[in-house]
Amino acid sequence: MNLEPEKFRDMFDYLSAGDASLQSVDGAFVFCRADPLVAGRASELYKGGLVEYLLFTGGIGKDSGSLADLEVSEAIFQTILAHYVHGIPLAQIHCEVYARNGGENCRMGIDVIVDRGLSHKGLILVCHATSLRRVRAMFESEAPKKGFEAALQSTPTAYRFQPENPLDQREAVGELLRLA
Repeated sequence: MNLEPEKFRDMFDYLSAGDASLQSVDGAFVFCRADPLVAGRASELYKGGLVEYLLFTGGIGKDSGSLADLEVSEAIFQTILAHYVHGIPLAQIHCEVYARNGGENCRMGIDVIVDRGLSHKGLILVCHATSLRRVRAMFESEAPKKGFEAALQSTPTAYRFQPENPLDQREAVGELLRLA
């Protein structure tokens, strides 16, 4: 790609823009992938008293990396990290382990919340920084189809985007195209 690094930085800043300040809500709705930063950010919210529970959603999909070879869902991977690395009690973690894409994450994650009777007046959406704007738009599109209402906030992981890195460039462009 022949764009200047500043243009890729602008793309990333647009894609990863979350809420500037977060308020306490019922739970974190966490879109998983094979990235330990996801469990880290979700755990920060729990430890900071901003959420009462974590819902990890993700089976094996395009962002599973080597988890696919191990046949370990993204949600189970994130649960292991949240519990064993970050000390989040298992009783406060809920998993949806079958979703393979963002739409399924939304629908199946909502089903887990409803089926388990979890409070959801307010939720914080958590995901990899580059995907934040897209998954929030998707959630806002899918939730009404299920009659699901929640006040939403969103927050990205602390991903260190490198605008000169061709992999980061491709991911930013790909996310913009998916969002469009």
